[in-house]
Amino acid sequence: MKKYILENKLEDITPLIEEICLEVKKYIGNNELDLFASALYEVIMNAIEHGNLNVLYETKKEWLKKNIYNKKLKELLKTDKAKNTHVEILLKIEDDNININVKDQGLGFKPKQEAKKINNDGFARESGRGMMMIKSYFDEVKFNKKGNSITLIKFIQKEQ
Repeated sequence: MKKYILENKLEDITPLIEEICLEVKKYIGNNELDLFASALYEVIMNAIEHGNLNVLYETKKEWLKKNIYNKKLKELLKTDKAKNTHVEILLKIEDDNININVKDQGLGFKPKQEAKKINNDGFARESGRGMMMIKSYFDEVKFNKKGNSITLIKFIQKEQ
């Protein structure tokens, strides 16, 4: 098992994902690596944005509508809250699966309630598509009770 600690620095997300991709690429193949990386990016970004920085779905939607999202996010990333929290990523490769746990230090959320809000907005929504991508790529997606930790499982296809 490998453990990674990511500070709330957006510029560190891609290098970390590249490092994790090097670990898993022999198990999932090059044709899936981009999908794996994109889904993992969404999870990590959600952990920082919604978890550690506590940006609610409604708030993000409003910021995107007003075209101030990037400005607001940069401001939040300079706060003590951002400097005093991190994201923990555990990578475990087993015989038949890749298991990734991403945990933030936020208050958590109720996945089913948030999914309803996102679904109610339909295709007009400004955000929330990442969760659909995550669920469509990984074979299993589980949250802890608090809602601040997500476990992603990708089954490894054995060579015949």
